[in-house]
Amino acid sequence: MAMEGAESRPPGRLSDRAIPEEARAFQGDRAGIVTRTVANLIDSAVAAAIVLSCYLGWAAFQFLLAPTSFSFPPFPWGLGILATGGVLVLIFWASWSTTGRTFGGHLMGLRVVNFRGRKLHWTGALIRAGFCVVFPIGLFWAVVSSRNRSVQDTVMRTSVIYDWARGPLIGRREQADADGPASDAAPG
Repeated sequence: MAMEGAESRPPGRLSDRAIPEEARAFQGDRAGIVTRTVANLIDSAVAAAIVLSCYLGWAAFQFLLAPTSFSFPPFPWGLGILATGGVLVLIFWASWSTTGRTFGGHLMGLRVVNFRGRKLHWTGALIRAGFCVVFPIGLFWAVVSSRNRSVQDTVMRTSVIYDWARGPLIGRREQADADGPASDAAPG
């Protein structure tokens, strides 16, 4: 009987084996607030670690210049927060315009797509990245939104979907379009 289900699956579709059985029912659905928040916290931690690494590198360079009189330079908290925000914009921009997912999104099985269900163009990814970093509280609109959309998603016409499959989204979506209409419409 399992063979009959496999034979009825259209050729070229994403294999069900690539997605954990527990996740198959959610594949392509819009992500909820908890998953999105965890992914954003992971990405923020990565950005903070990059900034902290730069600070430690600067301190190490100062140590090499004057090891006998070295003391750690005071951490510039205001600049550190701005730098972390800038790094986070770069992470979001590069990730969303290439694969559609950040490191946190990858770990949580999330992908950002446009209103057609495809990856964001680089300009849209940059605008959305800036919007997300400058107005992070907008994420919590997803709690009251019936479609799990943040303020950024609503304004930019994007969606954050569950997508555990590997590889670029655009190729899979185009293949699905070539195979015919799918049971799930593109998120919008």
